[in-house]
Parts: sequence; C-alpha cells; structure tokens
Amino acid sequence: MSDSLRASDLDREARISVLREAAAEGRLTMEEFSERVEAVNRALTVGELTALTQDLPQPPSSRRPTRWLLAALGSTERAGRLTVGRWVVCLVVLGNIDLDLRQARLAGPSVTILVVGVLGSADVYVPEGLDAEVRALSILGHADAKGNDRAQPGSPLVRLLSLSALMGIDLWRVPSSWSQRSWRKIIRGVRRGEHLLPPGD
Repeated sequence: MSDSLRASDLDREARISVLREAAAEGRLTMEEFSERVEAVNRALTVGELTALTQDLPQPPSSRRPTRWLLAALGSTERAGRLTVGRWVVCLVVLGNIDLDLRQARLAGPSVTILVVGVLGSADVYVPEGLDAEVRALSILGHADAKGNDRAQPGSPLVRLLSLSALMGIDLWRVPSSWSQRSWRKIIRGVRRGEHLLPPGD
C-alpha cells in the first residue's frame, strides 16, 4: 500500500487497535498513547499512520507492577515510568498520596485505583485524553475529577474508586502541553482555568 494513499477510517481504526494493544501490554505510556491517538485522528495519509506505529512492538517492561501505596502520618509519592497493574490500592491515615500516571505503563486495558482512608488527601494525575472516571463514598470530604474530559475512542480506562472520611481526593486530567509542569503548577493551573485555554495561550 502506497504511503501517499489517503487514509481511510478503517486504516485509522486498525492503527488505534495496535496502539491500544501496545498500551495494554505496557509498551506505551498512557500519555504516549493519548498523543498518538490524537495524531492518528489527524493523519491524512497511510504513511503518516505507519510512522505512528513503526516502533511497535517493543520489549515489555520488566518492572514489577505498583499495587499498594500507604501513607500514614506522612506523604507517599509515585511518578515516572511506573508499571501499573489492574488494581492499585491506596491506604491513607493522616497522610497524603500523589500518584502520577502520566508516564505509567499499564499491565492491562484498564486500571482501578482504590483509595481508602481518613484525614488526608490523594491526588492522581493522568494525561488528558484518557478515559477517566471517579466513583466515591465520601464523608465530610470530596472526591472529584478535574480538567478537560476529552477521552479518545479506545483509550485505556482509569477508574478511581474511594471510600473516605475527612479527605480530599482528586483526579487531575493534565493537558499534553503541561507534561513538564510540577504537581503544584498543574493544580494551580486547573483551579485558575488555564486548561480551558487553547494550547499556547
């Protein structure tokens, strides 16, 4: 098939399937997956689509999946090129957890993050474009998803479940242009509504 041939919807769906499988196997981070799906949807030719998947497959990560996080009378942070299993359980007692999944590798097509705690906070950061949702039972606290809800078709699912009292639990959808921002700047930017501005503004 000529690289200059105009891409069809079937061509795009085939490439998204390849990306979805690669993300499920941990070959792409969630942020990389989101960026590539956006590029697939913008691609005009078969050649452009081919370039987005030519480096796949890659050897899977040998890192053990992150499954448990505990914050008791202190802080726990996880970020970088983590390998994340289907479940991550976060236990909080008078502490706080920061879990940054922007560079994480998934062990499956979805991940469920369960937060159980009292008197504390938990912040989860995911790249904008992923399918993400929050379900919670919160007593004298809150559990919310913040940022632009722009899930790409076929993207991995991040499900945040929580059972908490006197806690603030937030899932932050991070624009791709903020990939180098610190957690503090991400939170400040979303609260100020900067994520609603066109890129570059």
